[in-house]
Amino acid sequence: LLGYDAPLIDRPRLSLAEGEVLLTRRLRLKGRKSVLFIEHDRLEDQLGQFLRDLNLTPDAARLFTRCLDCNVSVEPLEREQAAGLVPDYVLDTAESFTRCSECEKIFWPGSHGQRARIIIRSILGAE
Repeated sequence: LLGYDAPLIDRPRLSLAEGEVLLTRRLRLKGRKSVLFIEHDRLEDQLGQFLRDLNLTPDAARLFTRCLDCNVSVEPLEREQAAGLVPDYVLDTAESFTRCSECEKIFWPGSHGQRARIIIRSILGAE
């Protein structure tokens, strides 16, 4: 969502590469090197902790630049290429499209993205 390389993994690796940080809610991993234990239940609080504890400042240009399913960078998709792959209403009303090169999922700005931007702005405003 924020444009950071952040894959969702089922089983954490025992060793992390240089610069990697494991975000987790698993109590048994709390306190380990390169592990950020997420204290909060609410998404807004989790994102706020993540940004604060890792001293990150989101860049608006990076928002929604990665696939929400497989974490790969998305690429621009022309409206003509999206025809037949998205609902007609979306094709007629969406401003732009992107596609994941890995899973080929197509994304467009819509109400989910608008709500996410509002949440992100509120988190950043609270910091």
